[in-house]
Amino acid sequence: MQLTVATTYLARLAELGIESIFMNAGTDFAPIVEAYAVNKEEGGPTLPTPVLCAHENLAGGMAHGAALVSGRPQALMVHVSVGTANAACAVANASRDRVPLLVTAGRSPVLEAGATGARDLPIHWTQEMFDQAGLVRELVKWDYELRDARQVEDVVDRAVSVAESHPRGPVYLSLPREVLAEPAAGFVADRPRTAVPASVQPDPAAVAELADRIAAARFPVVVSTASGAERGSAELLGEVCSRFGIGVADSFSRFLTVSIDHPHHVGTDPGPVFAEADLIVFLECDVPWIEHYWTPRDETFIAQVAVDPIHGSIPMRSHRSDLNISATPVAFLTALRAQLETRAVRDEAARTTRIRDRAAASRDAVDTLRTRALEESDQPITKATISAVLGELLDDEDLVFNEYVGVPELLHRTEPGTYFFLPSAGGLGWGLPAALGAKYAAPDRTVVATLGDGAYLFANPAACHHAAAKHDLPVLTVIANNGGWWAVDAATYSVYPNGTAMTSAEERFSDLSPSPDFASYCTASGGHGVTVHHRRELRGALEEAFRVVRDQGRQALVDVRCS
Repeated sequence: MQLTVATTYLARLAELGIESIFMNAGTDFAPIVEAYAVNKEEGGPTLPTPVLCAHENLAGGMAHGAALVSGRPQALMVHVSVGTANAACAVANASRDRVPLLVTAGRSPVLEAGATGARDLPIHWTQEMFDQAGLVRELVKWDYELRDARQVEDVVDRAVSVAESHPRGPVYLSLPREVLAEPAAGFVADRPRTAVPASVQPDPAAVAELADRIAAARFPVVVSTASGAERGSAELLGEVCSRFGIGVADSFSRFLTVSIDHPHHVGTDPGPVFAEADLIVFLECDVPWIEHYWTPRDETFIAQVAVDPIHGSIPMRSHRSDLNISATPVAFLTALRAQLETRAVRDEAARTTRIRDRAAASRDAVDTLRTRALEESDQPITKATISAVLGELLDDEDLVFNEYVGVPELLHRTEPGTYFFLPSAGGLGWGLPAALGAKYAAPDRTVVATLGDGAYLFANPAACHHAAAKHDLPVLTVIANNGGWWAVDAATYSVYPNGTAMTSAEERFSDLSPSPDFASYCTASGGHGVTVHHRRELRGALEEAFRVVRDQGRQALVDVRCS
């Protein structure tokens, strides 16, 4: 068969482990479309499976979710400048979550005539930008434009290796149409690839110093936001904390740090922890604390541990640190365990008792919250009510993608890799696309997206439910529908607690009423949709939705009207 650059490009992606491309196609895709057609007809090399998405934010979110669940880099392709602009929010989320994505986009043809793929539509002039990659340059680790047929395999290898190297993150590659259409000399199978280090190892002296301080501490605590993103970290962190009398908290956590039932899990509220801890290790915490609410005591020893403990991608960040250690979580915890094994812990029994007592108090508070949330009454449904019922219906291996509304303690996640929260970039419309991508990568798992009504609207719901039907992705969507953007009101109250906006109930910036019939979005694509207005209806509606997803293999949506 006649190979083109497009075929070689796609085949190299497959060789590097890219099994699918989440894509929103446009006129720049012509050589890609032809490459797939010829390859299918003539039996060429293995190519990634194209996954068509009706919006770029959906494509980016699906790639993000697939990467989180599979542990492998993913690829998406969008349409020139306008597609890149639509995907920018998804790229921002992937950047802050350190997800290895190959973000590719066609480029308006360079040549006005005289070559296969040259300009043949008005938009090929008007969509061209002086710097298309500039739309996302601050959000990616590397950007480049494919310029010649002879470099395609090297460029693909470079892109994927940069995305996978620590700190991981998205990269951007633009693909001019004429270059993709050029003949290729041939595809070299099993070509060597760039070796990428699997971890970042900590400084032994720094770990030894920290181990000395932990052994001597009265109430040491590890606080984590994103360590759970690395496979194996949750189990190892749980072991280290149990063996050596260390508490663990997970403020603002975007992943499961340890099992919610861990006997040393001192909670998600940093206030009581900061008041008692004399040593805190912030493990992969981009925002370890917020002075407006709480801060560690001046005398508390602070260590910050992360692949980049300075968090240089954040323009301004001045949280103090007495010791910074650069390491991936598993590498750090392995080294710390080895050091602590050689040290005697001061008053180990008393220290462990203090930490377990704090953890027990946290669990008691959660139990009280759960009991109150599950009370049968005529009171409005709350986010806690939804989360508590879900916590009783979810299986241990089910996956939850939470965009603001799920209460983590009540969702009761115990298994690593089963809980994911909105990335710290805060790009709304992430949860449902990411859940669809997770279901694509793990078709045998039950996947639930818990969303606010605002986040659901941001997700382009018609496109999401279309994708669920088209690609056979039966995901359960649960919407906590309060008819507004709670975050806007909460932020206003935080800045102006006694301001006029609060006393006058200003709502023009957050009121989303009238609320659409969200259930119809799902039923329009062949799914099951129901609206819940009263507490007494909630459990039965969720049980039926789980049955539809698990037993019938159809998508389902429960629109819960709540306070």
